Amino acid sequence: MTLWCQSRRRHRCLGRAIYEGMTPKPAMSIPTAMALFASRECRGIARSLANTKDRHAGIHAARKGLRRLKSLLRLGSEVFGDALVEIEARIGKLATGLSPLRDAHVAVTLATHLGGPRPSAGWAEAILVLEHRRDGRLVEALHKDPRFLKRRHAMRDLCDLIERLPWRLVKRGVVEAALDAGQRRVASAQKRVRKGATPANLHRWRRRARRMRMQLQYWKRVLSATHKTAHHRAKQDKAATHAMAKLSDALGAKQDLRALRVQLRAIRKPGLTTPLVEQIADELKKFRKV
Repeated sequence: MTLWCQSRRRHRCLGRAIYEGMTPKPAMSIPTAMALFASRECRGIARSLANTKDRHAGIHAARKGLRRLKSLLRLGSEVFGDALVEIEARIGKLATGLSPLRDAHVAVTLATHLGGPRPSAGWAEAILVLEHRRDGRLVEALHKDPRFLKRRHAMRDLCDLIERLPWRLVKRGVVEAALDAGQRRVASAQKRVRKGATPANLHRWRRRARRMRMQLQYWKRVLSATHKTAHHRAKQDKAATHAMAKLSDALGAKQDLRALRVQLRAIRKPGLTTPLVEQIADELKKFRKV
């Protein structure tokens, strides 16, 4: 019984592990972790597209998953080269096809939130119209693509392409160079907004900030999975992640409010929607500094 040590502490940390066959898991490499997270994201998107219990939630989750997957792949763009161009085109096609369905659902969710637990007659009617529009779009989409089988097959083919990427080349230096470039792009987009806060400039800023947030979050998970530290970047990445999350959420809320305003105006009942649009204007004032 030499494995058991008289020291109670060593007994817990060593003896029990050997006795029960619980040896510590070896740390995986950064390329392996990156490939693993990409594969998990692919499977998650496929499951979301197959969600028949709540189609709207599944579509929303699939859209978010596609954005996360794209942001993760961009961290290896330096070594993926032209192969990434085709993959991003396929991701874009899938996301674009889901966007009208996702936007219609978000409009209902946001209108319900603004209407409150006891919505006014105006909000109640507007929510009903938005629900009919959302559900109608879903029925039409499922008629064209029953059970989303075409989308799911496209996702399967996309996953096969992603698995064949040269993940072994995605070293730490490649990822950190991509993060640095991404932060410069966010700063550049912010400068353009300061010169002219057009919808296009705001959208670009939001998109880059959101991607940067996702990439920083993924990098943190990769470092954890590989038992590595961020070294000199730790404080920088933590602060950047917090800032990008806050900025992305604010810009996203602002964009969703504007999109809802457009959909309400499309109802073409000024007597019904004018008070609702005014409430949205008040909500937008909260984001003037963004």
